[in-house]
Amino acid sequence: MALDVPTRSFADSTAIERHTGFLAASLFSAIYVATPLMLMGSIVSVACRPRWWVSWAALTPALASLALPSALVEMLSPTILGLWPFRCVPKYFRYEEYHEITDTEMRASGKNYILGAHPHGVFTFVGVCYAIVTANAEDGFHRQLCKEVPTAAATVIKVFPILKDVLGIFGTMDASGKTLSKRLGRPPAAGRTASVILYVGGMLELFFSNPQTEVVFLTGRKGFIKLALREGADVIPIYMFGNTTVLYALTWGPLAALSRKLGVSVTFFWGRFGLPVPSPVKLVYARGRPVGLPHIPNPTAEDVDKWHAVYCEKLKQLFDTYKGKNPDYKDKQLIIK
Repeated sequence: MALDVPTRSFADSTAIERHTGFLAASLFSAIYVATPLMLMGSIVSVACRPRWWVSWAALTPALASLALPSALVEMLSPTILGLWPFRCVPKYFRYEEYHEITDTEMRASGKNYILGAHPHGVFTFVGVCYAIVTANAEDGFHRQLCKEVPTAAATVIKVFPILKDVLGIFGTMDASGKTLSKRLGRPPAAGRTASVILYVGGMLELFFSNPQTEVVFLTGRKGFIKLALREGADVIPIYMFGNTTVLYALTWGPLAALSRKLGVSVTFFWGRFGLPVPSPVKLVYARGRPVGLPHIPNPTAEDVDKWHAVYCEKLKQLFDTYKGKNPDYKDKQLIIK
């Protein structure tokens, strides 16, 4: 069911709201690039000059972060995301959402879902906008965002000082199969869901998209389909238009190779003014209907292949249906690798 009118739109805004949104959004990408550099520098400083108080002062934020409980970050999440500067972030990007299944419908369905998010990008500003919007919308997940639809994150993100807290504001959980299986197999409470957002293609997608084509890595990524079939969950495709255009990254050389291996961007990236801050491009979040997976406790390879093919086709349809809503994408083609 294609939508002509956005479910939520932030296309209209004042100049002060856009400027404030830019500054707030820039905090995320600036912290994302500065934290690894700061941590490496402070560790080297402590190793070389262990008696110098400045060395330990530089390391203090990382040590404090390691001591900060994730539960406290999640508890503070609604308050932080409700602050006016962060509520201006979607307005900077003229952000829009198209929900073929709404947050309210998901909660009322009595099912758990894997929300397959594509593509990853350097930093998922579309995901940031969605989290801010649904956390503040009366018809969204509101204060239950971190509990009902956390994002599956690589282990390195869950333990990396400072980054784990910044990203934890949006709700994260370990991406291990055992953890996901336990969550999705749990019957949701009435009027609630125990779902998860999963960036299926991961960081690898960042290094193959270009102005003419979008590339998602999906052909060999079938584990999430098998997991959903086995646990009786359904899958929902999401396309995030703008994740690969809001920031550009160096896609060759040793740092790019290291990023691909680690699953975390440690390569150079840039946006507005040639700095690691987001460009003022339009961002669009498009969520399709649930694919309709059956519950198969012991799915065969044929079962997985069948429903994986259906998911790929649904994602392609979603891309083609809504790419015209973002002027940077109207002539782009989607390639599934």
